[in-house]
Amino acid sequence: MNVIPFRPRPQAEPLAFAIGARVDLRVGALAAGVVRPIGPPEDAFAYSNLTRLIRGARMAWLERGAHAVLTLATPPEVQNTLEAEMLHEAAIEAGCTLRNFNFQLNERELVAAPTNLAEELRARGWNIVLRGDPDCPLPFGARARSLYCELVVQAPFLPDPFLAVDDGDRSPLGRRLLAAKGAGFVVTAESVLTTSQARTLAIAGFDRGGGPFAEAGLR
Repeated sequence: MNVIPFRPRPQAEPLAFAIGARVDLRVGALAAGVVRPIGPPEDAFAYSNLTRLIRGARMAWLERGAHAVLTLATPPEVQNTLEAEMLHEAAIEAGCTLRNFNFQLNERELVAAPTNLAEELRARGWNIVLRGDPDCPLPFGARARSLYCELVVQAPFLPDPFLAVDDGDRSPLGRRLLAAKGAGFVVTAESVLTTSQARTLAIAGFDRGGGPFAEAGLR
C-alpha cells in the first residue's frame, strides 16, 4: 500500500508583513502607513527578525514613493512581553528616526496588564499611537496627553455627523472623540469603506482613515 502524505501547509515567514495606508479624510492625501507583521508574533518580534522586518517595510514603503510616517502595530498577543529598549534599538538599527516612525499600542492590553512600555518608549522620543478599545477606555488626562499622539478606533459605517460636537452626540464613542480632540490627539478611523463614509467621518471629527478607502489611493 502506498502512503501519500499530506503536503504541509506553508508557514508564514517571520519577516512577512503588510503595510496599510491611512489618509487625511479632508483632502485624501496619504498621512501614514501601518505595518502589521503576518508571521507568528513571537517570531516577528524577536530582535533580529524585527530589525529586518522594519527595514524591509521601510524599503517597500519608499519603493511605493511614499514618504509619510510609518507606524508599527504591536500584536496584542505579545505587547505585554515587549521591552522598550528592544523596540527602540530595532527601529534605530533598521534606519528609522523619531520623525518617520511610530509605535502603535493596544489599549486593552495597557489596561489589563499595566506596564511602563508606553512611558519608556515616549521617554526615548518615539510617538505612540493608541489603538482604542471601547470596552476599556483610558482617561485622557494629563498623563495620556504626554504619552499619545493619535487615537485609532473602529468607526461606525453610518456615523452621526455631530459625534464630536460639545452639545451633540453623547454616546460612548461621541464622548471619547470629544475627549480625544480636547487632548489634541489625531483621531483615526481604523477602516473606512467609501468616499461617502469618509466625508461623514470628517464632519464628525475624524482626521484620518484606513481600510479600503485609503488603500485605493495607493493602487
